[in-house]
Amino acid sequence: MTDHDPTEHIDDLLTAAYALDGPDANRALYARWADTYESGFIADSKYVYHDEVVSVFAAYGLDQVGQTEAIADIGCGTGLAGAALRRRRAINIDGIDISPQMLQQAAYKQHHGTAVYRNLIEADLTHPLMIDDDTYAGAVSVGTFTHGHVGPAALAEVVRIVRPGGRAAIGINAAHFATADFGHTLQQLVLASAIINLELIEAPIYDGAEPRNADDIARIATFEVT
Repeated sequence: MTDHDPTEHIDDLLTAAYALDGPDANRALYARWADTYESGFIADSKYVYHDEVVSVFAAYGLDQVGQTEAIADIGCGTGLAGAALRRRRAINIDGIDISPQMLQQAAYKQHHGTAVYRNLIEADLTHPLMIDDDTYAGAVSVGTFTHGHVGPAALAEVVRIVRPGGRAAIGINAAHFATADFGHTLQQLVLASAIINLELIEAPIYDGAEPRNADDIARIATFEVT
């Protein structure tokens, strides 16, 4: 059960999410938000972010994933991105998220009677992941690299768990991208020859998003791991 009020205004929910301070605060918010996350916030806000990130990954990296390989859905939440990926191709996906309640919702996701996720992993991306180097053939992330959640330092962990030649599509809130200087971190990864073919693609987070509002826009960083 959740004590979240489904009538709570979208702006109030976003304010609470953006103001989170640390892993414990993240867990507490999503524990009470998980049950109504999709029926409330996602539906009411006309959220399209997951489709935008998956479209970028499909254009750049989906065909490169072998039949026995898997991709990582970083900060998978209730499984929107995973479901969008499975609609495009039958592919192995592991979901990673800090909230056990959100992972429980992701576990219900199915595509043609088959679970969307191969594995669901509870983990905090602000710490080293208990995942071996080069485990995945690619990675996507939607809504995790934003205010109050995860900063640019975690990009190194994403790169570490993706095998050479694997592709990533990492959605980053545009305002957070600027204030946390994601551009610098990405360029450092390029200079260190950790990633190549970096592109930044602007996309709406919500249908009908106001382009002048950086919190309504994402910068999707897509790159190849070396």
